[in-house]
Amino acid sequence: MKYTRDEALNEIRRRAKVIRQKRDRKIAHLLATTACISLISLLAVIGKFAGSEISGMPGAYGSFILSASTGGFVLAGILGFVLGVSVTLLIKYLKKNKNNQE
Repeated sequence: MKYTRDEALNEIRRRAKVIRQKRDRKIAHLLATTACISLISLLAVIGKFAGSEISGMPGAYGSFILSASTGGFVLAGILGFVLGVSVTLLIKYLKKNKNNQE
């Protein structure tokens, strides 16, 4: 036999650690890319709607309280909130899976 039992177990643990590190690095890159895309889209939404006038009759859903130029900021805020919640839930899910594997 090439390895003793202890050496084989140590090698298995080392390889498992390398695989986990690669997976974690891949997830970190994915989250960083998602954050960058979210930031760019959020800035695009703010830039698009910040100076524009939204015309039309105010609806009955609370929009009559807002001025016409704040619609873009509200949309950007809602978009940012939804993306933040999504990323938070994804991180919690991945952390839960990581704890279950160990």
